[in-house]
Amino acid sequence: MSLETIGKLVAQHSSSPVEVQQKIDKLATEQAMVRNMFTWLTLGMIILGIGVAMIIVNKNFEIGKWFSLLSSFFVLGGVGVSMAGLLNAMRTGSSISGTRPNQKSLGAGAVPGQQPPSITERTTRLLPAEDTHTNKLIETKSYNVD
Repeated sequence: MSLETIGKLVAQHSSSPVEVQQKIDKLATEQAMVRNMFTWLTLGMIILGIGVAMIIVNKNFEIGKWFSLLSSFFVLGGVGVSMAGLLNAMRTGSSISGTRPNQKSLGAGAVPGQQPPSITERTTRLLPAEDTHTNKLIETKSYNVD
């Protein structure tokens, strides 16, 4: 018995069929997005590898400047293809989630009414101050955090 079947059975008993179908569709979309991203990344790495191999061959056999230029285009093209696959996956992933958290999803106490004291301010208060006229340390009040 596969885990996917067990997951579907649990989801059917815990929520409505519409929610189950939405979750299944979202999961399928995410899987397709990740598969597409890795395909583009793999293709970009292959092109990049060909470009690096061409650079090594040109260094050893000195074929010419045109070959060096061609190998540079392959390297840059491989990086571009990989980056396009990654950016496309990021764009698709952000459109899949598409929901922005609101105050209800954050919870009632998520945004405090009063800000906590600054760490920098506390550290400054804990450091002893130096009197510039006498070059002696002056006692300062300590900051108590309860």
